Amino acid sequence: MPKRWIALLLALMTSSVFAQMPHEVLLLVNKQSAASMLTANTYVEARKIPRRNVVYLDVPEHLYSGSATVTPEEFTWLIWEPAKLVVKERGLEDQILAWVYSVDFPIRVETDSNDRKQMSVAGMTFMRNKPPSMSMVEEGKFLSKLFAGPNERLKVNLNAMSLGMRKRGLGPEAEVPPETPWLRDGLGEKAPLPSMSLGYIGEKGNDIDTVLATIGRGLRSDHRGPRGGVYFVATDDVRSKCREWQFYPAVNELGQRGIKATVTTNFPAGASDVMGVLMGAETVDTSKIKSFAPGAMAEHLTSWSAEFQKPQTKMTDWLKAGATGSAGAVVEPYSNPNKFPSARFFVMYASGCTMLESFYQSIACPLQSLLIGDPLAKPYAVPIGLKILGADSIENDFTYLAAASAPVGGAEFSYSFMLDGKEIQPASDKNSVHLLLNHVSDGWHELRAVARVRHLVEFSASADKPIMVNRMGRSITVSPNLAKVGKHEHALKVEIGGREQPGKIKLVSGERTLDEKVFAADAELVLDELMLGEGPNRVRAVAVYADGMEVSSAPMTFGIKFNTGD
Repeated sequence: MPKRWIALLLALMTSSVFAQMPHEVLLLVNKQSAASMLTANTYVEARKIPRRNVVYLDVPEHLYSGSATVTPEEFTWLIWEPAKLVVKERGLEDQILAWVYSVDFPIRVETDSNDRKQMSVAGMTFMRNKPPSMSMVEEGKFLSKLFAGPNERLKVNLNAMSLGMRKRGLGPEAEVPPETPWLRDGLGEKAPLPSMSLGYIGEKGNDIDTVLATIGRGLRSDHRGPRGGVYFVATDDVRSKCREWQFYPAVNELGQRGIKATVTTNFPAGASDVMGVLMGAETVDTSKIKSFAPGAMAEHLTSWSAEFQKPQTKMTDWLKAGATGSAGAVVEPYSNPNKFPSARFFVMYASGCTMLESFYQSIACPLQSLLIGDPLAKPYAVPIGLKILGADSIENDFTYLAAASAPVGGAEFSYSFMLDGKEIQPASDKNSVHLLLNHVSDGWHELRAVARVRHLVEFSASADKPIMVNRMGRSITVSPNLAKVGKHEHALKVEIGGREQPGKIKLVSGERTLDEKVFAADAELVLDELMLGEGPNRVRAVAVYADGMEVSSAPMTFGIKFNTGD
């Protein structure tokens, strides 16, 4: 077992967490934006987000360009209500713990005529579309129940904890600080809904290539466990001094985990493999850092780093320089440390939490925050191995086994299983799932197993297995020969197996129907590339029978790249 993982596990003996999983996020895509679809397609492929968890919304350009500001009413009927409806229709209410916004969404909600009393879209999402007193928002006095301290209202340091653990609770016998009784029973349905944006490409933001590169850096960061490169820059600037008191305690906590952090009065110009920068300054030349390590977070606590029509260095400059995440305020926040990540962000991160989980445990009042980058980056998570054992094709009920391994002796696991993105067996000690085929249609399906370590840190992994079911002799396959019928359209034919003929056939991508036809021997389905967007894609043909059974073909996977000017 690598020494760095031994050190990390020993250092986490006071906490019990698991890092957030891809199936626990809802990915929001603006289908009116080609860039939003490209970014989302790239993220789905990189992070193996179940396509059941992808929601396509209609947000017009004038609401994400310019100041990228919406009214509360626009947020409600364009984003909140349609996304919540999809979650309910797909039965994901208990599964989704956070939202992830692709690019080209609004970033600010005009909750008040006073600029300082407005909220970010992430803040409105966090509050589940029910904002608190706007004076509390302006003054940073709202205290998030995900915050892990300390500040003037929560004077203790809480252990790192996953979103799922916050929701479920530690149990009635757990010893918790008197200030945080909700940790025992969990937040349940009252849990806030944290979110992050994969990037910002609006005015003075990044270009799409930077956003895609950031996703790549997040993926490469997983399980790397860099041991240093965190810099807390202390200067006489009020933006620095307001949270300077956090620096040395964080250095000590990180040191207990074998991670070297440095408090310095000098910007780390020329430094390589930088894992983190926390500082306060009106302007920063981020390009002076030689290189960032994958998974790095950098932030400079300034008034308008996420208000892109104002001066001062923007949060997006950090991603351009090579960081994987950053934070900023969408309004004038003043030098209020409650509205920015505390130095304990890196303590949460070092405990194995994701980027998103670390942000929300380190920001006391996140209601005016814009968080960008890869929310699922987890450089310090212990790697878990997982395999699904069983047949590729079945005609009768069948039991599949999941086999997990971890670089720590005596690790105990809990397992859960999903079929086609929907949970069919909740987490338990049982490492097998028995598929009863009277509940499963013929054709292609995807079984996903999730394993979590029952340890001080419940690190996790997932594995997918394609399965072909054949209990009624029904099947559908896609002919490999596509015919181009338009600039972006392709016609494809299907072959039906078995004695029965379906009533209709469909072409689907995830939960979206791209085309649908009454079945005939010469029927063709049309694949419109514009409906899918650029980047990695996957589609399936589906045959719908008179008894309602929907039989899926194996997926076709391909990439789409539009020529300049398309």
